[in-house]
Amino acid sequence: MMLEVLKFFYAIGGHNYGLAIIWLTIAVNVALYPLTLSSIQQMAAMQKVQPKIQELQKKHKDDPAALQKETMGLYKAEGVNPLGGCLPVLLKLPFFLTLFWALQSKEFTAIIGTNVGFIPGWINDISKPDHLFILPILIGVSTWLSQKSMPQAPGQSQMMLYFMPIFIAFISYNFAAGVQIYWIVSNMMGWAQQAYIMTQKVKSRREL
Repeated sequence: MMLEVLKFFYAIGGHNYGLAIIWLTIAVNVALYPLTLSSIQQMAAMQKVQPKIQELQKKHKDDPAALQKETMGLYKAEGVNPLGGCLPVLLKLPFFLTLFWALQSKEFTAIIGTNVGFIPGWINDISKPDHLFILPILIGVSTWLSQKSMPQAPGQSQMMLYFMPIFIAFISYNFAAGVQIYWIVSNMMGWAQQAYIMTQKVKSRREL
């Protein structure tokens, strides 16, 4: 199915499979925007109630049952869903995995034939890794930007903001360039959407 989707974007998006992957990534992120908006608003709400949760933890440090009951009551009163921040990430994962397998399949190689290049001299074959290792570096940088623009999760270590981008850049260096392009564009779309939501949507809600 993913190959058919790629062929559709190839036909309408410039007759280049590198561009087709970019159009596909933009379409996925635009389609998931309502869930991204809800997720970031939930994360911002979680961040906002942290001082109240810390007060409850001090108040009921010897009574876990009372702490759990009052914490759940606080979430309900404030309209917070502790799991609401994970949904967009979980929904994007199947697209990533499907594209990962599709670009490495024999069927994709047969479809694209000799039209595998994206940027001559750099990305000459999107079904193979970037031989200059520029794309993995861009994945790391865009992951850091995306993480930086998100509300700080309770208990999140600052070290993770730097460790995760390096780790992801390392594990992605051997992926097909098409998958790496998807990852970078998805990160940049996420960063732009998160920055817009935090400065326009979340800020306006806090001012009400």
